[in-house]
Amino acid sequence: MSLTIAAVVVIAPDPPAESAGGWQPPSGYVDAERVTLDDGRTLRLWAGPSGSYVESLDAGRSTAAVGTSGGGPEYAISEILGGLLGYLPLREARTVLVGSSSVRADVHAQRFLVAATAVDVADGRVRLTVLDGTGRTLARAAVEITGRG
Repeated sequence: MSLTIAAVVVIAPDPPAESAGGWQPPSGYVDAERVTLDDGRTLRLWAGPSGSYVESLDAGRSTAAVGTSGGGPEYAISEILGGLLGYLPLREARTVLVGSSSVRADVHAQRFLVAATAVDVADGRVRLTVLDGTGRTLARAAVEITGRG
């Protein structure tokens, strides 16, 4: 199962500042994680009961957002807006180590977000080590990256 891109929202070229009432996801989604990319943009993960949104911020202004849904019994990773958004089928997962360099990410509602640079650009699969709240390994998996290439 892969994450399904549900919506793409592109904001006007000169959107209002985030603090001035910029784009917001539907009710029930929480600001779960922020990841700074090498180009200076920030990705924000909004986690919710039925999926997630990845929002791209440039100098604090929302420039794009992509909604996803998905779940079920399989791992999934998609490259979105310069980040890797992952889904873990383990409810007890709290942390995941991503790639051979083991970039650490917190898990929110079974989802995580890291910069796409956590995995070599030529790699079509990524290695994951899933941890519980005590740091105990729950699972290891190699997962195909959807949307790469």
